[in-house]
Amino acid sequence: MIRTAALLALCCLPTTLLAQARIRPDPKPARTPEWTVAGAQVKQRPMASPRRPIAAQFDSLGLSPLGERGDPVTVYLFPDGQNLGGVRHARITLRQRFDPPASWRAACDEVAHPGWFYSLDAPPTSQFGVVVAGTHPKPEWRTPPPSVFAGGRAPFLAFADSAWQRYLARMKPATEREYAFLWYAFHTEAKDAGWERAKRFGVRGPNGHHYAVFSFWLRDDSKDGTPNTVGTWIVDAWGRPVAQAHGNVDIYGTVDADGDGIDDVVTSSGMIRWDGNTWVFPKVYSDEPCLARRNGTPPPGVRP
Repeated sequence: MIRTAALLALCCLPTTLLAQARIRPDPKPARTPEWTVAGAQVKQRPMASPRRPIAAQFDSLGLSPLGERGDPVTVYLFPDGQNLGGVRHARITLRQRFDPPASWRAACDEVAHPGWFYSLDAPPTSQFGVVVAGTHPKPEWRTPPPSVFAGGRAPFLAFADSAWQRYLARMKPATEREYAFLWYAFHTEAKDAGWERAKRFGVRGPNGHHYAVFSFWLRDDSKDGTPNTVGTWIVDAWGRPVAQAHGNVDIYGTVDADGDGIDDVVTSSGMIRWDGNTWVFPKVYSDEPCLARRNGTPPPGVRP
């Protein structure tokens, strides 16, 4: 995924570039509830290196780190870089602020967001890892309510159609052939904008309710630097959305670390949690406009 590639690039920068990037001392922001849902990603150093892994987290405002020095974290390990293979618990030993120069942001080179670097006391045992705040077990997959698939189709297609209408107005196909090409590219061969292929995870919610969570990425690619429509939804047992957030994430499963019967959802960007009143989502950063700027020439007057 784009955000994963960006964070991996951030973790592997040469020392000279890190110096240009202005690694600053910890500004010590006040702790907020957003800390509990934040996440970071780590690309391990070579096995021969005695140094511990460094985790990177985008956080433009600098107000929502996943923890501070001494805080416990859980590292979900991906030995082959893609498949979850194990869990390791660690602590943050150093936290520093990452502040890219304005020239990097102008170049739009995938590391344009300010954020945090964390030194961890975990050994380097995996090619890639996702780091979340707190101590958690390995996430598990729960079967979603059986009526979610049929019941959620209508609200999802209504949402997708709204995105399609905006996409159509932006692209303005000149011929029926162009229109048909856009329509099938967006709606896919299943003609459901990806509803059928979305993987759904069951979630135990408050008051004994059962929900499902899924993330999606629509294909309204206008190649002008405008990000595709993405989202992450929690839906009830009938498929009706109860909570929505902008951003596409990889979902690994759910955990219930505090044993209260309410699940936390483990994702590539952090945790989705019930805070007692509402579902709280982690911030998701996308470098899609940067990729469009590098890979193609935007129309006149359009700047990503």
